[in-house]
Amino acid sequence: MTLLKRMLLLGLLVCLFGRGSRAAEDKPIAIVHARLIDGIGGPPVENATVIVRGRTVEYAGPGGGATIPNDAQVIDATGKTVMPGLSDMHVHLQGAWDGISVDLLGYQRYLNAMLYAGITTLTDTGNYQPWILQLRQEQAAGRLVGPRIYCVGAMIDSADPAWPDLAYTVASRYQIPEIVKRDKAAKVDMIKGYSNLSEHMLHWLSEAAGKEGIRVVIDQWERNGSPDLVATGISGFAHLPTRKMSADDIQFAKDHNIFFITTLAVTESFARTRFKQVGFLKEPYIADTTPPWFLTELAAYAAKPQTDEEKKVTEQNLVEHTEAMKNVKKLHDAGLLIVTGTDAPYPGVFQGEGLHHELELMVEAGLTPLEAIRASTYDAARLMNAEQEWGSLQAGRRAMLLIVAGNPAEHISDTRKIETVIQDGKVLDRAALKYDAKKDPGFRVLPGLFNP
Repeated sequence: MTLLKRMLLLGLLVCLFGRGSRAAEDKPIAIVHARLIDGIGGPPVENATVIVRGRTVEYAGPGGGATIPNDAQVIDATGKTVMPGLSDMHVHLQGAWDGISVDLLGYQRYLNAMLYAGITTLTDTGNYQPWILQLRQEQAAGRLVGPRIYCVGAMIDSADPAWPDLAYTVASRYQIPEIVKRDKAAKVDMIKGYSNLSEHMLHWLSEAAGKEGIRVVIDQWERNGSPDLVATGISGFAHLPTRKMSADDIQFAKDHNIFFITTLAVTESFARTRFKQVGFLKEPYIADTTPPWFLTELAAYAAKPQTDEEKKVTEQNLVEHTEAMKNVKKLHDAGLLIVTGTDAPYPGVFQGEGLHHELELMVEAGLTPLEAIRASTYDAARLMNAEQEWGSLQAGRRAMLLIVAGNPAEHISDTRKIETVIQDGKVLDRAALKYDAKKDPGFRVLPGLFNP
């Protein structure tokens, strides 16, 4: 055989095998005999079937109404639940564990931890703008493993910003239109106004952003939920209020279509109630994805005695956390849009595991498991005006879903029993998402500075 013929034959074999490999990847997936939670809040469907073709859900409903494709990869989910992938709509991907330090180089570890825990969508609510925009770009292009990323870019704060490294500062109202135009060009998903902006500045920011078709979400700490802030034209709050919310306050927020992101996990972190028992650090979503030195440092933090002044602050934080727990129920029952977020990372609030704990806190606060799940699926998609694209298990929606060994509709903690994560129609290798000291570069965090 001549060299030319050999080369042609080799090329033909490569082509055939390549097509075969792609064909295997393109096979539809059929999940059968499952309990189906649609994410919208409907009652679970027993003995259901979900068919995924490519990146799309082709069918989701009673098994009797489905026709299984002959070439499908069939997954028997008897006794298990299939549900939409979860969303954490308030995180900060710069990493670490304490909410202050910075670990930009370790981003893949945090993205892996979130996927491992079944979080297929996230919103970064304040970061180094070019860095987070690049992460969003590369994940969307399929070159970066991680949940789908929404972001606000850098926060907008006063001339004396609380987080100087994460904010664009505004000393004059005349800066605002240019900042908003720059954010629009960057295609941020929302703009975040931060703690030290005056009400006048928030009004001008909301007005300028509205003209460009961009919503403003804010965090004004203890003032979150205040009617005077609602009146500035914002679209929502990045945290639940920790202040008492009267019926008039709630109605005023509803009249202005205000949304709230929950972040109960972080108010609990400040109250330190989770540190009474540090056994939660052995929870798989933490232990499987976290460097050992993080756990060592956190255990030391939990064990360190507080000064009398620190105890007073913690007691006040407990009062505020208790109020936030009351508010999530009141706001939900009033019909406002409530979506899940954790504000991870903070002490005891981990990327990934924190979202499951957030769901547990919401149920503890009085929501039903299905209501809490909806806040992390369909309602999270509504927040991004994307409920026709993702957030529920319906035909035509993006194939981001989980299979869990249990019934989260009855026991919310069963969301922790994930066996399979499917993102954009692809079954992920969850074992490859675990922390591996042999493969991890071992980057150490950079101590951060907080300027309240």
